[in-house]
Amino acid sequence: MHLIEMKNIEKNYYLGETIVHALKGIDLIIKKEEFTAIWGPSGSGKTTLLNLIGTIDEPSSGDLFFNEKKINNITDNDKSEFRNNEIGFIFQTFNLIPVLSALENVMLPLQIKGASTSKAKEEAFKRLCDVELEQFVNNRPDKMSGGQRQRVAIARALITNPSIVLADEPTANLDFKTSNSIIEIMKKINKRDKTTFVFSTHDQRLLDQMNRLIQLEDGKITE
Repeated sequence: MHLIEMKNIEKNYYLGETIVHALKGIDLIIKKEEFTAIWGPSGSGKTTLLNLIGTIDEPSSGDLFFNEKKINNITDNDKSEFRNNEIGFIFQTFNLIPVLSALENVMLPLQIKGASTSKAKEEAFKRLCDVELEQFVNNRPDKMSGGQRQRVAIARALITNPSIVLADEPTANLDFKTSNSIIEIMKKINKRDKTTFVFSTHDQRLLDQMNRLIQLEDGKITE
């Protein structure tokens, strides 16, 4: 079954009187349990495509479906609920809250959904164990390495048991050893939990581990 389907998606941005055609006629299917990367040169539209899948941005035209339900015309409140329930985000810059511990950062999405503190703490600890950070649960981000912070970001993305995780350049700022460790963790979770992963990247280390590659160039899928 198709998890994500895009039909003739266009995305335009306006810079004064200039129109930038970021995506041009994208037709794309992402199936459940895929471990997939969208790749291409800088400016090819990778992040834009990821943001459309995550309903962070809205296509200029075309249709976006999730589990065969059209979602690009739903209300902002429905989009927020959709993201909270179905999507986990991993950002290149981690986007952790500096004043919160690793455990508290991971707990936050569940607490936003209304989970009790004890339930959120229990589930957050499990996810931190998944990413091998059980000894660092009380550390704040400034007391952690880049790789450790990225693991916290992964745990946070997974805390709501999303259908799909969208990761924008998740290994770009990491050294070779740390990058490989992060990739192995995500591959393990993909196989164990059947979680779909879609990456935006030009990191060859990550591309080599993908089950499928989607090449973008000048806003079009070329391969």
